[in-house]
Amino acid sequence: MTARRRRLRSLAIGLAASVVAVGCGGPPPAPSAADAAFLSAVHTGAPDIASYRSDAALVRLGHAACDGFRSGVSYTTLADRLALLQGSHTLPSDDLGTVITAAVQAYCPQYAGKVA
Repeated sequence: MTARRRRLRSLAIGLAASVVAVGCGGPPPAPSAADAAFLSAVHTGAPDIASYRSDAALVRLGHAACDGFRSGVSYTTLADRLALLQGSHTLPSDDLGTVITAAVQAYCPQYAGKVA
């Protein structure tokens, strides 16, 4: 094997190892500024929420709330749909309201009139 081929092979193996490390075992990405603002508002408004929902699950729920408003549903319909998405372990209605309001503030302020 030529020196050039060995270098290319080493480079390819190194790149493959990097991809595996990032995809499988690397640290999770840092939350965006919007995620940080959302999570801060949720944890302030519902201090016990961390005992039954992870931050990642809350962020997903927040984005789902904005997706629901984008589809044109009302606040009540959105709350009902989000409750269904959560399965048998739904958030208390006050906490769900906090999540929806925080999502609008952080991710989709154009729907502020729907949570007023």
